[in-house]
Amino acid sequence: MKIIKNNKGIFITLFIILIFAIAGIFALKAFFPSGNEYGNRLKGIEKVSFSDKEITKLEKEIKDREKVKKVSINIKGKLINIMLTVENDADISDMKDHCKEKLELFDEEELSYYDLQFYLIAEESKESKDDKESKEEKEEDTKYPAIGYKHKTSSEIKWSNN
Repeated sequence: MKIIKNNKGIFITLFIILIFAIAGIFALKAFFPSGNEYGNRLKGIEKVSFSDKEITKLEKEIKDREKVKKVSINIKGKLINIMLTVENDADISDMKDHCKEKLELFDEEELSYYDLQFYLIAEESKESKDDKESKEEKEEDTKYPAIGYKHKTSSEIKWSNN
């Protein structure tokens, strides 16, 4: 007890430092939780997950249309992003119908778990790069890009206004 009385200031300082250290640990855990960035929102994803082979197969199936030049699929959490690069002269309504038809490639279980986004992007041709038209005239003529979204509870794709 004599040591505590003689060094009262040091013990109070150590006690305060200990309190701050414990509070700091709790603050770090609150602001920087360990684990998945999605928390428990991805519960059950193992049942409906896609392998690289299945993604490649989906890309090939979606690319089967003549005007579709390139397809890429990116899965992030519960969202499947499907980017279609199409020819400049491709009809926008045909491409939207093509995307709607390709919903059949997904199982009911997958469609009720994942949200789907379709991005329709026009391919840049050499003619359009070399063309000297003003930007305003080009923007008036373009019908792309178009973005379609299908929520997991919806049965159809909603398209952005173009």
